[in-house]
Amino acid sequence: MSNIRYKRIPLEKLHVEVERMMFGTANGATEIHAIVHLMPDFPADGDAVAALLEAKFALEMFLRARTLHGRLLLGDKAMQRPLGDIGHDLAAIGQQPLDGTAAALWLWMTQGAPNAAYHHSFGCGESSATTLPLLENYRKRLADKGLTLADNCLRTWFFMRDIDHNYKEMVDARREFFAANGLTPATHFIASTGINGNPLCNEDIVQLETYTAEGLNPAQISYLKGSSHLNPTAEYGVTFERGTRVEYGDRCHLIISGTASIDNRGQILHPDDAKMQTRRMVENVRVLLDEGGASANDMMHAIVYVRRPEDYATVRRVLDALLPDVPKVIVHAPVCRPGWLVEMECIAVTNNTNDAYAPF
Repeated sequence: MSNIRYKRIPLEKLHVEVERMMFGTANGATEIHAIVHLMPDFPADGDAVAALLEAKFALEMFLRARTLHGRLLLGDKAMQRPLGDIGHDLAAIGQQPLDGTAAALWLWMTQGAPNAAYHHSFGCGESSATTLPLLENYRKRLADKGLTLADNCLRTWFFMRDIDHNYKEMVDARREFFAANGLTPATHFIASTGINGNPLCNEDIVQLETYTAEGLNPAQISYLKGSSHLNPTAEYGVTFERGTRVEYGDRCHLIISGTASIDNRGQILHPDDAKMQTRRMVENVRVLLDEGGASANDMMHAIVYVRRPEDYATVRRVLDALLPDVPKVIVHAPVCRPGWLVEMECIAVTNNTNDAYAPF
């Protein structure tokens, strides 16, 4: 039985609305995933980022929660304002919400601290002109703690300006760096999204976010393939896992990488058809979740990337029909192949009982 609870919360004084999911167990921390949207009546001259940060603070106070990680998704108007101090627990990237608002916010929060047996940390968006320095800096930070990329990194996000021209540089640098650090088709890769996004520094091309976990037994981590619907990414020259399942004593996390309308030969399905691509994308995600013992009902949030803004209404209708009670945000962010019109990532959580492992 799922412990997941969906709710919409209007914060009318701030002109924002929160979509949130909560998951809790008897002996572990309660998790909250939220998407904070600006309402249509948000003042045209209002400070979108300030309103979203105030909403974050209100949620932390009202829910007695702490933020593990979050990301500001900034449209062009919001990017023009000085960002200021957004705190150590948030990243920010230039990706225009397609509902017509200036910005949105994704939050991953907990009521009560996660189990001291584990330590979860996030790299909140270092950027550079090229990819290799970002990965090398991350490796050094891990090494300083006695950690490694292969054992401790659960997820990465690569955002890049003008993805149609800059994706290959990232892919090549990541492949070579991973191979040098023991990440190959014979071992494993890392769940990831590689998507268009504008770093806050205008001179930089690539921005990297990371999710690191300490204290996990290697047996707690497994990788989702979805082989009936998707092929290994290395078959078409990229190096990431379709999804990662992390087993705790009281729950499982399913971390689903950016997923598009692809088949098990690595081919784009339904060219130039946003509706059918969205349906296949969701089908692929469902296959990955099912392999990990979950379903769409266990999804805590989804971030959806759309190449062509004119496809927003179509994508929205399909998602509202297929995933009605999932907090989600849809942004303008071209996908890594020009023929892919839409991509999504998500996190799902399921109940689990395994006394061999500490609860989350």
